[in-house]
Amino acid sequence: MTTSTKTRVRLQGAARQAMAAKLVEDYAAASTRVVAARHGLSLGLTQTLLREGGATIRPPGTTRVPGRPWPPPVPHRRPVPMTEGRLDLILDVAARYEDGSTVRGLVASHGLAYGTVRTLLKSGGVQMRPRRHPRTEDPWK
Repeated sequence: MTTSTKTRVRLQGAARQAMAAKLVEDYAAASTRVVAARHGLSLGLTQTLLREGGATIRPPGTTRVPGRPWPPPVPHRRPVPMTEGRLDLILDVAARYEDGSTVRGLVASHGLAYGTVRTLLKSGGVQMRPRRHPRTEDPWK
């Protein structure tokens, strides 16, 4: 039976104090999670060593990194490059929408997703109309 086990190395004495001092120094410009990942330590051990080094643990989400805007930007998608074809599509969709077409009609005519058409309209600076409800009369009469 073979089992792989990880050998744990315990920081003690001067090595522990030196590691705590290094973590406190890094913690001045980064979050606890970033410091833990940078040094290959668990979050709990990192926080323990920071406290031993004299640092006060900041609440989650309050790390202020000098030189970066606050809050730090978190892009969830790559921006779509503005090509000539995309600009033509934006202008066409915007013109049709302003002439009275619905978003669903544009979806059907262009073969695009609903969200894509809305994104194109917003990129074109179009003021969106309020949504209409399909049933305007009482269905129980």
